[in-house]
Amino acid sequence: MKRLMHWLDRFDHAAILILLAGLVAVVFLQVASRFVFKIPIEWSEEIARFVFIWFCWLGSSYATIRFHHIRITAHLHFLPARVARGLLILGDLLWIAFNAVVVVAGVMYLYSTIEFPYRAMITEINMFWIFLPIPVIFVVFTLRVVYNLFDPRYLERSLGDAEVEAALKHDAPR
Repeated sequence: MKRLMHWLDRFDHAAILILLAGLVAVVFLQVASRFVFKIPIEWSEEIARFVFIWFCWLGSSYATIRFHHIRITAHLHFLPARVARGLLILGDLLWIAFNAVVVVAGVMYLYSTIEFPYRAMITEINMFWIFLPIPVIFVVFTLRVVYNLFDPRYLERSLGDAEVEAALKHDAPR
């Protein structure tokens, strides 16, 4: 599992950099062609949108392994560390269940795009490729959440420094 996560980290990091560079290039080309040369490029807006979708999904997946994903933890500093950890684990288990639902629904939707194909208006890209990241990234989310659950520093990495300090003070004998 550790090797898989290491490979996914490297892949995501490289893919995010490539997608960001591509996004900047396409948007720059779009702006330059429209405002400097007064010749709009029709496909640039659609490609920028599709690249942005992939960029966002991969970026959020990458944030998960770094414990930088959105999580509400402000209330946990009022609780003992053991209870805070239990609530974090419960939240992650609910997240895994949600991911499973999204993966199943995403795969069903992908099958419908195969059975009834439709294409993007300008670029004629099959929309299967645009919706593909949904089940794929949610499988990766699930792998990363499971991997994070077994991190020995799970509580410290899940909470901010202030919440960890407050939870440890709460556990200290008075």
